[in-house]
Order: sequence, then structure tokens, then C-alpha cells
Amino acid sequence: KQWYQRRVRGLILIAQVLSHSLGELSLLVIVWGMAIIVAGCTFYYCEIDRNKDVKNGFDALWWAVVTMSTVGYGEITPVTIPGKCFATVFFYISMVFLALPLTIIVGAFSKQYENRKTLSANEGNGGQHRKEWVRKITRHGR
Repeated sequence: KQWYQRRVRGLILIAQVLSHSLGELSLLVIVWGMAIIVAGCTFYYCEIDRNKDVKNGFDALWWAVVTMSTVGYGEITPVTIPGKCFATVFFYISMVFLALPLTIIVGAFSKQYENRKTLSANEGNGGQHRKEWVRKITRHGR
């Protein structure tokens, strides 16, 4: 086989995995957005009138985005005890949110790999299993 055929198969596998995981990943993005809003509002009320860096709700939302993505620029930091406690809890919750997409994608890769393994094991049956597999993939895929 040519070198480009192997790479095209890999790209097709990645596209299939992402298309099958689209529902779970989009739900995760919605939950992530809701967590940003709740965390930003909570941080704003913990730090209002005591933190010179938190002038409005958008500053608190920016803090939530930076903290949840674990970038942590450090331009806005909590100064109150409730703010520091909330920031600590929120940071650890954020690490869970970062791990969730990996588990979804790895599960989808495992499922696709098993489907391909089954296909290659049944390759000698006159192509009937291949037709059934293609029908199964196109029924669930996009």
C-alpha cells in the first residue's frame, strides 16, 4: 500500500470518531459554559468591593474562563478568604472538565477500533460482513 493510503485511513478514522462523539462533546461544551457563568457570578460576589481587579461581572467571567482552562494568567486573583476557597474548589473541578473530553474520545476510538478489527477478521466471507458493517456505520454516522 502507498504511504498516503495509510494516512488517509487514519484521517477517516479520526473524522468518524469525532462525528460519533459530537453529541457528547457538544453537551460538555454547554455544561462548561454554564459552569463558567455560575463560577463567574460566585467569584464576583465573593470579591466585590474588596478586589481592585474585579471591577465588573465580565472581569469575574474572564477569571472563570482562565481558571477553568487552567491557563491561569494571574492578572486577577482572589483576595478574600471565601474567594480563595471558591477558587481552589473551582480549579479542581476544572481539571475534571478537562479530562472528560479525553474519556469520550478514547471510548469512541476503542469502539471504532473494535469495529475495524471485526471487519478485518470477517474479510474472507465474500464481503457480506463488510457490507453490513458499512451499513451499520452509515446508519449511526453523519
